[in-house]
Amino acid sequence: MTQRERRGWFIVAAVFITLVIVFGGGYDTVPVFVPALLRGFPKWSRTEVSLLPSVLALSAGISVLPVGWLIDRIEARLVIITGALLAAGAFFLASAAHSLVTMIIAYLILGIGISAGTVLPASLVLANWFTERRGLAMGIALSGSTVGGSLMTLAAGRAFQVAGWRIAYIVLGLPMILVVVPLVALIVRSRPPGTAAMTVAQGAEMLEGFETGEALRTRSFWYIVLANFCFAFTATGSLIHLVAYLEGLGYRASAAALTISVIFAFAALGKVLMGFVADRLTARIALVVCFVTQAAGLSIVFGAAHVGIIVAFVPLFGMSIAAPLMLLPLLTAESLGIKRYGVLSGLAGLAQTFGAMIGPIVAGRIFDITTSYVLAFEVCIAGMIVGALVAYACRSYSTERSHLSAAGAPGATAVAQPVP
Repeated sequence: MTQRERRGWFIVAAVFITLVIVFGGGYDTVPVFVPALLRGFPKWSRTEVSLLPSVLALSAGISVLPVGWLIDRIEARLVIITGALLAAGAFFLASAAHSLVTMIIAYLILGIGISAGTVLPASLVLANWFTERRGLAMGIALSGSTVGGSLMTLAAGRAFQVAGWRIAYIVLGLPMILVVVPLVALIVRSRPPGTAAMTVAQGAEMLEGFETGEALRTRSFWYIVLANFCFAFTATGSLIHLVAYLEGLGYRASAAALTISVIFAFAALGKVLMGFVADRLTARIALVVCFVTQAAGLSIVFGAAHVGIIVAFVPLFGMSIAAPLMLLPLLTAESLGIKRYGVLSGLAGLAQTFGAMIGPIVAGRIFDITTSYVLAFEVCIAGMIVGALVAYACRSYSTERSHLSAAGAPGATAVAQPVP
């Protein structure tokens, strides 16, 4: 193993731990906080509580463009550290909230922190450090978000029992400062040492890929946008309300939280497995498999009153529900290149943000109208099928470049010359 490869795998480990703490603790614990907040604030409706994950998604989406712009120009570790500090501050504010407005402000800040501190800068770093085993490296590193979901939902549930939901926010926020900040500062770098003499922006000019304007003229970019929306809408619309759905079927709160924890454990395994598949069959095919498996898994949840159905549902749904979070960045690099990866991921991420913002609200509103989650989950299944279709329709970077050239558009830049 070369020194670069060894350093790259250290970065994978650092990114993994960062996502366990910031993404797992910050975003994945929302499903277990929803029923806790409903009990803590009995006058709040499910639609009102659903605003919290929605504003979280909105603020994350608003910030993806500036975050994408920044990571193409400055060291990713600075962006990640800032995100971790913002996420921690948001949880400390939430722990002291006594109104819906204060809680919404906390989740707005949390969204910015998660956007700056997790998937977008992490995926750029990994795309720069790895080529041949990029899918595996990204799958392992980004599985931290779902391993974090598994661990942090249990930690939050335990904190609820011992000290209440307010202390749970503090327990989840402290490691973001005490662990993530020093770890990222010491280990993470945007690009390998070979480009150390250049700025991050100059190093980007040497990479293969479309300029932003060129990418906007490709079919794959817009299909990636739609796939981002379908993933976020269906994942949040189903998962955010899953604990409440199971409790409505008669499961105890602890059993429902354990179900979410096990789903996240399988989701971590699914990311690694799908990264392995993406390295061999392309991210496009792996993403299609994920969407189809999600639809199959969610279709059996209607029988979840029977424990045997839960046993079948959890691994099927878990293995596929979070892998697109890793596969969509891979598909972006695969179809559009990495020259303007930050900006293009930020643009596509706006659709993911919109989907994540309205998914929980739509599901919550459907429940308020029908007193059932059946129709909400059926809508999610339809979205998963659409996601599979558009993912399959994406093209490779070389194919998209050929189509642009054939159409008489300015040629996509392959590997540019070094900047003087």
